[in-house]
Amino acid sequence: MDLGLKNKVVMISGASKGIGKAIAGVFANEGANLSICARDEDLLIKAACELQEDMGITVLPVVADLTQLNDVKKFVSATVDKFGLVDILVNNAGSAPAGEFLKIKDEEWSDAWTLKFLGYVRLSREVFPHMRSRKYGCIINIIGNAGKQPMKNYMAGGHINAALLNFTKMLAHEGEQHGIRVNGISPGPTKTERWDDLVLKMSEASGKDPVEWEKEFLMTFPLRRLAEPEEVGNLAAFLASDKACYVHGTVVTIDGGLTKCI
Repeated sequence: MDLGLKNKVVMISGASKGIGKAIAGVFANEGANLSICARDEDLLIKAACELQEDMGITVLPVVADLTQLNDVKKFVSATVDKFGLVDILVNNAGSAPAGEFLKIKDEEWSDAWTLKFLGYVRLSREVFPHMRSRKYGCIINIIGNAGKQPMKNYMAGGHINAALLNFTKMLAHEGEQHGIRVNGISPGPTKTERWDDLVLKMSEASGKDPVEWEKEFLMTFPLRRLAEPEEVGNLAAFLASDKACYVHGTVVTIDGGLTKCI
């Protein structure tokens, strides 16, 4: 299916690896031009080169730490300077620590909140006026199913994701009078480098061998497997396209049936 994304300008945060890189790959395959950011310059440049060479599109890599407001502004201004506009923003950068409640330090809570929640807020706030002036735009927040389905030893991630669910709904309300669609995606556990780190921390908190913990955990999944990051990317591209032009103010869960609430 042609999603009509060719030559659209798409900003994606946290796109040097994992879900963000997979999302970038799907948009690139659709012919969109990309502005991507991450903190690790080497990984970011490598990802940009791969996307540009494989897909024949324009990719702007911007090294940015989204815990810093000046870097948020730099990411947006560099994109507008390069392309003249922003059609789509995918907020993806950020994670939260796993582990036992009593062992998570104050700075870990604070760092996760500043990067993921405030990073999404600040980046949306900087992009919003550019979309509003054109009466066109789409913002997608990559959230996580722990906001609705709390997970043992993942309290920090759950509370940030719950806040982002509320933020997504309210941002949609702000955007609707300006032609800006806003939606969210809540992936379940996904096969990325981040997952490997989580397995180590969650298994340690449970006192189990990592391989044993992961095997037991996956047996609780209806589909008995993790999501592939490209599956999240496919959903993001669809939601950003005009094929989904009547989808607004909603959060789509993609977790293979793991979340049981209605």
